Amino acid sequence: MRSAEPFSRVPAMEVTGVTGGLPVHVIDFDTRRRAEISRELMARRLHAEIYEDISEFLRILPPGGAVLMADRAERDGFSEFLASLRGKGRYYPVSIYCEAPQPEQVVRAMREGALDYLRWPFEPGLLDETLRRLGEEGDRRRQIELARAQAKASVGQLTGREHDVLVSLLNGNSNKQIAAELDLSPRTVEIYRKNVMRKLDARSTSDAVRIGIYADLWELPVA
Repeated sequence: MRSAEPFSRVPAMEVTGVTGGLPVHVIDFDTRRRAEISRELMARRLHAEIYEDISEFLRILPPGGAVLMADRAERDGFSEFLASLRGKGRYYPVSIYCEAPQPEQVVRAMREGALDYLRWPFEPGLLDETLRRLGEEGDRRRQIELARAQAKASVGQLTGREHDVLVSLLNGNSNKQIAAELDLSPRTVEIYRKNVMRKLDARSTSDAVRIGIYADLWELPVA
């Protein structure tokens, strides 16, 4: 991975709302095109990091940013890229590009999770719109990850039985059903449930359910 060198002849143009100040990672096997894209990004006051291939990116696995990735029709690179990221528990908003995208390429990439599919050379207006989408999606995902981290921290305060009650609640059970499932009295379940609501700072059952889902408790077996 290499940071792109400045290119003073390109006039500066700032695109607002793009990638939250994080870098745009350019994955492209073509050295000349990689450099041209880096210059286009720097002209928009964006920081570009460049990679020769997917394996280089995955070795480094940067902490954040968005990805612009060249598509090679003869390879299933995007699918492999997404599978590798999922295996590592990571997410980056991604847009794909190539010189002559075919309809089936575009449809497949969008179905698999690409935000956009651009034709190279980039049309400036379309590139700007893609960069805005990457930034918006990156911000949305960061908010989700923050909510998940907060939910897991809250759930971590629960005792074992309180955790079981929350999991059973997520499975749609009433207090009476939770009591039967956990071999507790309904009154004891009410006490545990009140403790769950207090520790999660949940104002309603839907609040508690939302926190449980963000904490990845959905469909966990009850202990």
